[in-house]
Order: sequence, then structure tokens, then C-alpha cells
Amino acid sequence: MTGRPLFLSYSDTTAEPTSRLDESGLKTLLGPPAGTRRHPRYRPTTPSAQAHHADSRAYASSIDDAGQSQDPEDLPGLPVIGSTGWRYEVDEHSGTVWKIRRGKEVTWEVLLDWAPYVSERLVVLGDDGKSAGRYYTITIGADTLTKSLSDLRTPDGWNDFSDDSGAASRATREVLINIITDQGKRLPRIPVVTHTGWHNLPDTGLTYVYADARTYPPDRLVRVIGAPQQLRRAAEPLDRVASEKECRQAVEAITEHGWAPLMALAVGARSIAHTLRPLSATFVFDAEPNSGKTSAANTARSLLLTPRPHAWPPVPTKGMNSTVTDIECALDFEGDMPILLDDIPLTRASSGAEVREMEKKLELVIRAAGNATEIKGRRNRDLTAKPGNQVRSIPVIAAQMLPPAMQESLYRRAVVAYLSREGGEVDWRWYKNGGGDSLAVPLRTIGDRVIAHLYEHRDTVREYLEELEQRAARQLAPYIDKALPDRSDSMEGVITAASGMASGLGLVAAVTGLQMRNLVSTLAAPLAASLARQSARMEEQSTAQGGVATAVGEALRKAFFQKRAHVRDAKGLARPAVPGQGEQDQGLTYRRDTESWDGRGPALYWLPNRGPALGITSRNLNMLLKASGDPRVSGFVDRSLPDALLQAGALHRNLSQKDRVTSHRVRVGADNLRLLLLKPDLIWDVPT
Repeated sequence: MTGRPLFLSYSDTTAEPTSRLDESGLKTLLGPPAGTRRHPRYRPTTPSAQAHHADSRAYASSIDDAGQSQDPEDLPGLPVIGSTGWRYEVDEHSGTVWKIRRGKEVTWEVLLDWAPYVSERLVVLGDDGKSAGRYYTITIGADTLTKSLSDLRTPDGWNDFSDDSGAASRATREVLINIITDQGKRLPRIPVVTHTGWHNLPDTGLTYVYADARTYPPDRLVRVIGAPQQLRRAAEPLDRVASEKECRQAVEAITEHGWAPLMALAVGARSIAHTLRPLSATFVFDAEPNSGKTSAANTARSLLLTPRPHAWPPVPTKGMNSTVTDIECALDFEGDMPILLDDIPLTRASSGAEVREMEKKLELVIRAAGNATEIKGRRNRDLTAKPGNQVRSIPVIAAQMLPPAMQESLYRRAVVAYLSREGGEVDWRWYKNGGGDSLAVPLRTIGDRVIAHLYEHRDTVREYLEELEQRAARQLAPYIDKALPDRSDSMEGVITAASGMASGLGLVAAVTGLQMRNLVSTLAAPLAASLARQSARMEEQSTAQGGVATAVGEALRKAFFQKRAHVRDAKGLARPAVPGQGEQDQGLTYRRDTESWDGRGPALYWLPNRGPALGITSRNLNMLLKASGDPRVSGFVDRSLPDALLQAGALHRNLSQKDRVTSHRVRVGADNLRLLLLKPDLIWDVPT
């Protein structure tokens, strides 16, 4: 196809068109008389094009664009339904689009010497099984692409076609869209899904769809859209399949080199069954740097993905440094497959903004997974509800440090495995020296066999998975009871989630010929110990978040009384500035020799026009809190303290700076200071 416009008409300058009278007595143009030049007729040559042409002719109406009876053989191509005065003809290799010219005679102008050829009509299936959108596989020149109908309505939707010359105007694109939909409605509907995993397809029933569009059972008619190229490549099948003996040896090798990779393997296997019986929780590695957290997490990921061309590093769902929207969309696509969010790069030196950003992302992921709700609600332009992205599997998050002030409610919705570099949770040296590479083929085989195994149990799969969870819970119970004899009610949900994750070893055992009891017993004791540590952390967070404000008030009252801190006014002068409070309550001493007030230690500035508030630098406040020895407030670092205080309601929020919500810029005398503004009623009963 070329982009050169052609102009052809029915008649030449010497011939008059023939006509006849219709019932109303008006002349109807029938076409050129014999011997005159006609438009170039398209005659299909290939069998598929001939079949399509025959169907199109049968479908075409004998009503012309003016609404008057006319022989279709005297018109070029087919009418463009919805675009009056346009016609088209197309097959896989060529096409033409005509536009009518009206005057003394009817002529047809070849507007485009190409037309979009549609080979597939793809119908998106929503979570309820109903149609939720349309895609078309379109050929224009040398390009064959799949485009959504909504994309085609925008100019950018055509940019990927290199041979679409002449389609720049909106009016022409609307005609082309009508040509595409006209062809599409005569093609069979091919189901399209927007995420991997288990789907109930029309006419075929339960089907697992891989990221590279393969299915189980094989050769089911379905497409998947939205898979990144790197993910599709990693999901492609390997050159060979491991034997059952190789699979057993791989699982035994994992067992011998740390309990954390074995737990990750369990989580990965259970993730494959998430839609069949949801497990609403997140698995988190809270690990020291270089302790093998990514190697452990990749054990789960490797059940369905193998990085190409190199086996390392693994292909994550997303890195935690990605944007919230990017993470959200990636989570929504990866259904019923091991999810890996790698890596939370926090350290004790991380800024408050970095900590808050990670807290926000963890809040979205862990809470949405734990509550089985959409990640973030959205609305259409007319304010009707828009389908939101969801967490469709069990997320695995690798972190070298969780935010110090992460809410206790998030810990309740997650199972945390604590890893140290030399603790033996992961034999990272074995993985580093190539041990993990030897697992690639067996793990992929295990993943495929788990899918086939679940399909075999499709009629009773929920009951089967529930039985595995109960078996895991019974086997873990003695170890957990020993490690957590007096646990809180909030830990019961965590223990249930941990048992559900461990039940994935039942699926692994079923497809490798191993015993589930032996696998679970390997990780039972260290998992229980890790849960005990998580329980202690949850209690610390609950106490800290419930008593931080009170602890700050007590620590500052004590500091004032012991003359380790003092109050100054808004001009920076040491004097009793807080109304209703004595000099000793404000850490001040009157010096008779100089007739002035004196204060030792850090200064807190009384700012009556700021709330009122007491202003102090973050460093000075943290120094006073550490000196108090109160465990509720003595464990913070300078950068994490402001967020914890704000969350506890001890600070006035900065509403004018989104990136500095915890601190304020305040003029004190001649100085311009960055201060935390404490609420004074934490310390005294200040009269209003």
C-alpha cells in the first residue's frame, strides 16, 4: 500500500450516466453507460478473502447512501455503516476507501488507497463474566497490532501504525473506526482477560491463563492483554520439563538451605490457588542487607517465571521505588501467581519523606490484600463507580527495613519473616554460588503441575484447599502454642494466615511425591519463632501508637522540672511565657544578680499565634525523649520521630507544604527556624 491519494469517478467528460424513474418520478443515478470508465473493482484471490468478500456481499444492503434502491454491483465495495457517503473494500493485503461526490452526477473519490483489515474481534471479560470492552487485531500495511476501541478514538491510538497516511483528521478516523467495527461484528467473539490466573470462560469453563497467553487446559481460545514484554518472555515455557525425581531433589535442596525459601515456596504454590479460595494476607521479608531476601522470594516467583536471557536478577512485579499507580496496575494484572514487590530500600538514615512514601505504598498494598478490596476507588466522569485495581494473589514484599512507625493494623494483615545475614534463615552463599540456578527447571515444572493438580480438583477445589489449611494449622499449633503461650487476639488472624500460606506445601507435596508433614515440620519451629517476634513488634507498635502523646508530655514535664529544658517566647527571650504556669513548670530560674531569667538545655518556644504551640527542633526533642528512658518514645531516630508524633496527634500539621507536613518554618527573633509544633495541652492544662 502507498500513501498517494487517487481520484477516480464513475464517468468521463463525454459520457452521461444512465438513469431511471423511481416511484416518485425522480431520476435515480444508476452508474455509467456501457463503455465508460468504471472504478477499479477489487476481486479477492485467496480463499479466506473470497469467503470474507462473499459474506460481506451477502451482508451489504441494496440501499445506497442516499437511501434509494440501487444494484450493489454498481457501487464500489461495501457501505460504511454509520458513515453516510462512504464505502470500502479490504483484505489482508490491500484495500480502498471511497467517499461520494454529489453534483450533476454521482462520483466516487478514492480518499485512501488502504483500509484497516480486522482479523480478530476480542471481547474483554469483566470479573462478572460480562463484556467490559472491545479490542481488535488490525492490519494496516506492514503493521498488525491489537488496539482497544477506546484507544482508536484518540489520535495517539493510530500512532503505532506506520502506513496510515491520510488518517490525520478526526472525521476520517471516525470513518475508519466504523470500518473496523463493521468487519468486527461479522467475526467470532474471542474472549480477552486483563489479568492472569483462573477464569470461567464462556463455553469452555475453568481455565488458567499464563502471562504469555498459554492456557491450561491447553489451546483454550482466549487472549490476555496488559502483560509487559519482560514478564511475557519470562513466562514462556522452558526447553525441557523436569522429572518427578528432579522436582523432589529440588525441594529437598531448598529445605536444606534455609526455612525462609521453603516458606516462600509454600506461599508461591498457595498463590496459584488464590482465586479458587482467597487468602487475604501479605507475606513480608524484614531482612538485614545481603541476607538473601530476594533469593528466598524468588523461590516463589520461579514457579511460573524464569528470567531471560539470564537467570538473575528475578523479574519482580514492581520495585517498591515505582510510583503508586505503577504498582497498583502491576498488582491488578498478576492474578493467581507469585507476586514480588522488591525492594523497600529504607535505612535508619532515610529521610522522613522516604519513610512516609514507603508507608503509603505498604498501606495501599497490605490493607487492600488483607481486606480483599480494591486498592483505590475511582469514579468515571459522570461520578459512577469505575472498576478499581485489586490485589489478585498473595503479595511477597522484600524489605531491608520496615518503616519504624508502621501501624499495628498493617502487621495484623501480614505474616513477617525476619532474616539476618548469619542467622541461617537463608543460605545465601549457596544461592549466590549458583544453587538457585539449578532450581529453575524443577520449579517451573512444579508450578505447571500445581496448576494441573488444581484443575483436576476443580469440582471440589475449595474443600480441598480448606482441608490442606486445616492440616497445616494442626501441625503448626504445638510450635505456635509454645512460642506464643499468651498471645493477643490480634495474633489469631496472623496465625491463620500463616497456616494458610504453609498449606501451599501440601500442593507441592502432591505433585512431587513428598510428604506434606515432613515439609511443614521443617519450617514449623522457625516460623513460630518469627511469629513470636512479630507479636512482640505488634505489641510495641500498639503501645507506642496508643501512648506516644502521653509519653511526650511526661518526658517534657520531667525535663522542665529537672531544668534540662526551658521555655522562651516568640522573640527568643527566656521568660515565663506560658499563661497559668509557674517558672519551675517552664524550666526557668530568676537570677537576681542580673535581674533576668535563665534556662538550661534545649529551648521550647511559646508560639501563641500558632495554635498555640510549643516549637522545638526535631533533634532537640529526640534528645530529651531519649534522656527520659521511656520505651514508648526513646527508640525513634531523628528522621522518623516527627511522623510518629504526627500520627499520635502530638503535633500541629503543616497544611501549606505537602512534603513538610510535620514541621513548620517559624521566625523566632532574628532567626528563621524549622520547628516541630507540639500541642501544649500534652504538658499542661493551658487556659483558652
